[in-house]
Amino acid sequence: MKKLKNSLIFLLVAALIICMSACGKKSSSNAKSSVSTADIEKILEELKNETVGKPDTKNAVKIEFSSDSVSVSGNGAEADGGSVTIKKGGVYVLSGSSDDGRIIVDAKGEEVTLLLNGLSLTSKSSSPLYVYKSSKTTVYLESGTENTLTDGSSYDFSDSYSSKEDDEPNAAIYLKSDLVIAGSGKLTVNANYNNAVTSKDTLEIFSSIITVNAKNHGINGKDYLKVKNAVLNVTSGGDAVRSTNDKDENLGYIALLDTEITAKSAEDGIQAETLLGISGGKINITSGEGSGAKADSDTSTKGIKAGSTLLIKDGEFTLDCCDDAVHSNGDVSITDGTFKISTGDDGVHSDSKLSVSGGNITVEKSYEGLEGAQIEISGGEINVTASDDGLNAAGGNDESGFGDRKDNFISNSDYYIKITGGKINVNAYGDGIDSNGDLFVEGGETYVSGPVNDGNGALDYDGSAKITGGIFVAAGSSGMAMNFGTDSTQGSIMVSLNGAAQTAIVLKDGSSNEFLSYTPPKQYSNVVISCPDLKVGSSYTVSAGSASQSVTLDSLIYGESKGMGGAPNGSNAPQGTNPQNDNNQPPSGEKPSDNGNQPPEMPDSSGTEQNGTAPSGNRPDKKPDKKPDDSTASSSGNKKQKSASDETSSQS
Repeated sequence: MKKLKNSLIFLLVAALIICMSACGKKSSSNAKSSVSTADIEKILEELKNETVGKPDTKNAVKIEFSSDSVSVSGNGAEADGGSVTIKKGGVYVLSGSSDDGRIIVDAKGEEVTLLLNGLSLTSKSSSPLYVYKSSKTTVYLESGTENTLTDGSSYDFSDSYSSKEDDEPNAAIYLKSDLVIAGSGKLTVNANYNNAVTSKDTLEIFSSIITVNAKNHGINGKDYLKVKNAVLNVTSGGDAVRSTNDKDENLGYIALLDTEITAKSAEDGIQAETLLGISGGKINITSGEGSGAKADSDTSTKGIKAGSTLLIKDGEFTLDCCDDAVHSNGDVSITDGTFKISTGDDGVHSDSKLSVSGGNITVEKSYEGLEGAQIEISGGEINVTASDDGLNAAGGNDESGFGDRKDNFISNSDYYIKITGGKINVNAYGDGIDSNGDLFVEGGETYVSGPVNDGNGALDYDGSAKITGGIFVAAGSSGMAMNFGTDSTQGSIMVSLNGAAQTAIVLKDGSSNEFLSYTPPKQYSNVVISCPDLKVGSSYTVSAGSASQSVTLDSLIYGESKGMGGAPNGSNAPQGTNPQNDNNQPPSGEKPSDNGNQPPEMPDSSGTEQNGTAPSGNRPDKKPDKKPDDSTASSSGNKKQKSASDETSSQS
């Protein structure tokens, strides 16, 4: 949605942006330029070999809680009323139940292992587990046991281990050192004051089953968070899972290996300050009350978010998010996995390069489907439904055109979309495929059902568009129709051809041999079609139901487009008309303004609209990437919505 019909306005806007950039650039994120996909891939590979065995309990100290006292058997721990303080390193076995007790670890420079063997502990006025000092603490969950730690809604900071000024402790499990949670037992953490699990250093989780209910953030590993073969169920008023170190570019990362996460978060689902890598497992996230909710301008409600680089190697993902479902302030790389996405903003967003080489990505509902400064698709299957652009190469840090955050729609030679493989189906109510720079189609199969209004095009670019291979079909309105450029090495035909929704577009040669067929879910008046079978000098027929256009391919490109879009020109390019719906009236979807800042309405859950009208919905306001570390928020509801039926396409 960026058609600027007035060149003077365009030049003035461009000059203003250049001036503002020169006068004082504002960083869009905390992204670190020196870290890369290779770094997080190495971390994931190393994680495969990491294990934590059951501790040797032969000489363990046994601690048992009761309703009004603590029993300590062995040396290294001291009981005081309903609380116990661990003073030395070693292994401690904890069991029993108390409705007002605490565990404090004060063992400077020593390693402490806490084996939970059926422990149910509530602290009415502080953290039930507070590691004040240790070199490293391991919490081991005995197999077959259920353990629960619960804090109160307010904390008493009067003891020598607490600081009201620093808000320490501020979590049901709070550590000022490294934390490892291991063992196949179960742990439930109920955080009524603030956060559930917080390590101010590193946090590693292996094979455990952890359920978290947190007033604010759920699971926090400041320096990094690594999780392997675990099950995390998190309900949080803030972020569900996070790492927050923004001082060291080598820290602040999250690595998830073969882990199952179910999260319902009022803010971000998974949030890494720098790198985020996911390999295997199942991720189910509802963030910010889901895709049907209205965004809070001061709250980030993304599903999966990285500050610098995001790598997804495999896994099953179900994401219902108020903001972007998958987001990085740097690069995004998806090599495999199955994605079911419903979002109020972008399905997958990258501030830099977005690469897809495999997997199955279905964006059921979005404002824009896939967005990045550079988009490279070399494999996989992608199905996108978008109320604005389907694939969008544009600048800006998650600034998709709402509130006071706007995409950088100025043409830029660094922006591009490159398709070399895979299968892509786009159902878009704005531009189908939109590059604010160049477009390269070198392979794969691409099918686009584009806009029904003349303010957008099924194919749109600001630089050049070159096709050298693959199958490409784009059907949409005529007003801004564009074809590939003359430097292409594969033939492309653009014709004006009216077709109703669900009317197949069929390409045949002069001998009635069918090359390909595509059935758009919406009505159309213009078709761009290309495949390797097109040869210069040959005749072809493009048909839509009873309507057809016969053309002779005198050159590789049949049907030219005007500069920044517009109706096709050239002697071999017939003029088209606006698509009409069943009552012979223009589609009822909102037409964008000339400045491109008014999007059509969001798709709802009713499925594909047969008359091409953009389904209704809400567009979120601006959403920041940063928020206070310990801000409080209420838990969110679940308003999951789905929309749009799949497009159908086949090659004969």
